[in-house]
Amino acid sequence: MARTGLGVAAALLCCVGFVESAPACEGTQVVFEDKFNDDAGGWAINQDVEVKDGSFTFRLPPDAMQSDLNVTYTVDDADICSETVWPDGGSTILGAGLLFWGEDNRNYLQFGVLNNGKFWIARRQDGKWYTIVENVDSSAIKVKPGESNILRVKTSGGVATFFINGTKVRDLRGQAPKGGWRFGLSGDNFDKAKDARVVFKSVKVTD
Repeated sequence: MARTGLGVAAALLCCVGFVESAPACEGTQVVFEDKFNDDAGGWAINQDVEVKDGSFTFRLPPDAMQSDLNVTYTVDDADICSETVWPDGGSTILGAGLLFWGEDNRNYLQFGVLNNGKFWIARRQDGKWYTIVENVDSSAIKVKPGESNILRVKTSGGVATFFINGTKVRDLRGQAPKGGWRFGLSGDNFDKAKDARVVFKSVKVTD
């Protein structure tokens, strides 16, 4: 999510809101699956990213955001699901997100939830942020420490559909990258004084 201010959605992007239920990752063929038992899943590992023992963890300094596009898999149309778990303790506002239509670390779209019960959709283009959907309330989001949320993005051509814990919350029309694209994860820490962690337990991609 953009760290300061809110941009205007790019002209090619247009949202239509819906609310309905659907199961997670309906595709019949599994393209990629990682339960983070080790760090061999193709993620970019650095001092702020740890992958082991069934968890993918962003270690975030105050007022920081981290993103991680998978570097070994490229997809076209795909159904992407990920489970994220809010850490115990503290009142810090955190965000956990799925990345899709990714070209590189400066160009992708982001769908995320906050532990205050809101979700957002944003685009990063040439390193600049453009907010498409800003902090919309959703009763589908679980907010208590230790609770998990399943985020899902299903793409078909130039349309992406977004789900939270099986509830459809939004459609988005846009322009997918030609020749395939990358998926990934993101974490946001909105506390300006304290470090924080954002944890994911799994990622699955089907087509």
